[in-house]
Amino acid sequence: MAPQRILLVASLAGSILSSQQLVNAFVPSSSSKSSSCIGSSRGQTNSQLHAKNHDHLFSQSVYDTIGEGRIAVIPNFLPQDEIIKLRNDATNLHANSKFSTDALASYGSNGKFDPSKDRAVLKLQQWKDQGIGDWTIRERFGNRMKNLREDLAYNLNRPEMLVGDSVTKYGDGSTEISYTRFGPGAFLKRHVDEHHEELKGKAGWSKPTRRSMTWLIYLNDDWDANQHGGCLRCFERRTLPVAKTGARGSGDLQIGWLKATTAGGREQPVFMDAQHSGTNGANSGLCALYIDDASASEGGRQYISKPFHSHPTLYIGGSELLVQNTLMNNKDLAQRFRLIEQPKSAVTDFLQSQESVEERILDVEPMGGTLVLFDSVTLPHAVLPTTTRERWAASGWMHEDQQPVETHPHFNMS
Repeated sequence: MAPQRILLVASLAGSILSSQQLVNAFVPSSSSKSSSCIGSSRGQTNSQLHAKNHDHLFSQSVYDTIGEGRIAVIPNFLPQDEIIKLRNDATNLHANSKFSTDALASYGSNGKFDPSKDRAVLKLQQWKDQGIGDWTIRERFGNRMKNLREDLAYNLNRPEMLVGDSVTKYGDGSTEISYTRFGPGAFLKRHVDEHHEELKGKAGWSKPTRRSMTWLIYLNDDWDANQHGGCLRCFERRTLPVAKTGARGSGDLQIGWLKATTAGGREQPVFMDAQHSGTNGANSGLCALYIDDASASEGGRQYISKPFHSHPTLYIGGSELLVQNTLMNNKDLAQRFRLIEQPKSAVTDFLQSQESVEERILDVEPMGGTLVLFDSVTLPHAVLPTTTRERWAASGWMHEDQQPVETHPHFNMS
């Protein structure tokens, strides 16, 4: 089936470990001592977001789409004069060597590095430098993104996007922000923008915030994807979820899905609890997977896995089978479990570039002024190769404070 292309319409819709080493990395032995506390529960935030009236920037379908783990595409978000000024600022700063080539984009056929064809970024510190480029237009744009951030926090019920380090750390607009340029031939492979802290090793607990909302605003003119390529390719679940995706107020992030059991049924988002309580009610230093269940006795959570020690190897080859075969409590649930994103290999690179019975492909054409929004955790995406043109955008991530942590049983060991 050919990918669906979105053209200016809102989307409504390391080391190789042995099998035993993988098992030992996760499942605690009965003789292991209780680990130290991972951290306190998440701090209180402004939970009365909806107690005050707040306008909607968009139709309700946009917020619903994001909450379902899908992509929202809003055409003509920026007026033409602002698009032109931002693009001129970006191109001038690039011409004056203010961009950094990050070598994340792959390009060409001979493998030789050519910075003119790679993805280049005007990083946050340069973006905030009032002494370079057109600071006036960047400041105006930052204020626009600040208003967008507040709107999304209210209408997605994400109060954590309005408090703490997530608001103060990233400067004007309160968002991790940059200009991005893709040279002819550049592309990005499929990926997701954020993972659970437990899946990122020691670095996962070293930062005060995490990416919550991904956004892009394209700055191109007269773009034709048939000629110029460069579409944002999104891999959406075909089946709608039964509950909101991405994160819970506790700070727990989604790591997977439970497939629907019937045709027309809905999928269950699967979350990881990194502060799982032991049998005595104390924090055990273990993790566990759960789904939402209002009837469950444990705070509306139905735990579907054994308690386990987390480890970054949860995201290496074969980890989905590991979860299914060693961690899940129920064989039927195990067969339904899918990771949001499979670990990278030549096989998964090929399989995940195709439509499947579980995912559909949507391509977003990078037309100037178009705003793209999606949850940073739930939506795998890629950038298709550009061909004969440069591809320009302003892009970034709105953060929220992540779970506080005092010690970590695996990654802070001496």
